[in-house]
Amino acid sequence: MCDPARPATYMRIGEDRYRWEFRLNEEEAEAALTNRARALELLAPWTGTIPEHQLDVVRMARYTFRAQVADRWHQDRAFLLGDAAHLTPPFIGQGLGAGLRDAHNLTWKLARVLHGQSTEALLDTYERERRPHAVHLVRTAVLIGQAMTSGRLAARIARRAGLAVGRHTALLSHAVPTTLSPALQGGALARRTAAPARGPRPGELGPQPSVHTVNGDAVRLDDLLGDGFALVTCRPLTSGEIRLAGALPARILTVLPAGVQPTGKEDGACAIDTIGALHSWLKGGMALLRPDHVVLAAEHGKSGSLLESAHAWAQILASAGAVEEDDAANPAHGSGGLETVAKAAVNA
Repeated sequence: MCDPARPATYMRIGEDRYRWEFRLNEEEAEAALTNRARALELLAPWTGTIPEHQLDVVRMARYTFRAQVADRWHQDRAFLLGDAAHLTPPFIGQGLGAGLRDAHNLTWKLARVLHGQSTEALLDTYERERRPHAVHLVRTAVLIGQAMTSGRLAARIARRAGLAVGRHTALLSHAVPTTLSPALQGGALARRTAAPARGPRPGELGPQPSVHTVNGDAVRLDDLLGDGFALVTCRPLTSGEIRLAGALPARILTVLPAGVQPTGKEDGACAIDTIGALHSWLKGGMALLRPDHVVLAAEHGKSGSLLESAHAWAQILASAGAVEEDDAANPAHGSGGLETVAKAAVNA
C-alpha cells in the first residue's frame, strides 16, 4: 500500500492466513506489540466487520529493514551466503531467492572440488559472480522501497504515473524479470560475449518451461536436466560436442518440436517442446547449462561456436593432473581431462 503516511504490505499466504506489515514509529510499535486492540486497529481497513473473536493473531514482531552486503564472502575454508552475506529490504521479495541462488552457485562448485574434478580455484568464482548480483538486488530493493514509501510530491507523482503505465501496458511486466535476475558477470564461468541480443547468453539463468517426455508426461524442464551440467540442443551434435559433454560430464537433452516423435537417433534424452518456449529461446542452436542452470556457453546459429568458447571456461573447471599421458601425446584422440578434450574439440 503506497500510502506516504503509513506504507503497508498485505498478502494472503494460505486459506485463512494473512500477513500485514506497517511502518511504525517506536511508540506505535511498542503499543501494537503489547495491546491487541491497537493491533486490530491497524488491521481494521482489511478485516472490516469480521468479529474480533474470529481474528487470531498468530505472531507479531518488530524489525528494521537493512540494506547491507558483506565486504568479503570467502576466506580460506569459510564461505558466507544468504543473510550472512547480504541483507535486503523486502520490497521486491528477493531475500530468500538471493540466498537460494548463493547456495545453488556454491554447492556444485564445492562438490566438484571435493570430488577432485576441479581445483580450488573454482571456488574463487563464487563471490565474483554472486556479490555483484546481490548488490544489484539490494540497491533495487532500496530504490523500489523509496518509490513506494516516499511522501515527497515528486515521488508521489512518479508513483501514480508508474502504476498507471503498469495497468495499461506490458512494459513493467517485461522489465521486472530482467531487473530482478540480471545475468551473472565476472569470471570465466559467466563471461559475456558479443552474442546476439536474442538467445541464450553466458551468465543468464536458463528458462523453466513445461515440456513433455517421450511418454507424454508433462514435466518442468529442470526435471529432465537433473542436478549436473546439461547440454540442451535443437540439432544433432558433432563428435567434438559429444566428447566435450562427456568430459564435463553433461547430460544431453535434444529438444523436439510439438508433434514430432523421436526417431531413436537423437543424442541423449528427448524433450517435446509443446509450447515452443525452448525453441524460441535457443533460436535453433544449443546451450550448455551449469549445475545451477546458469548458461555456461551457447551457440547462436553458427555451428561450432560453442566449442570455440570452450577454452575460456574449460581450464577453470578442469582438475589438476587430469590429462592422461595418451591425451598429452595425441589430444585429438585422448579421452581424459576436460581441458585436453576442449582443446582437441576446438582444433578439430
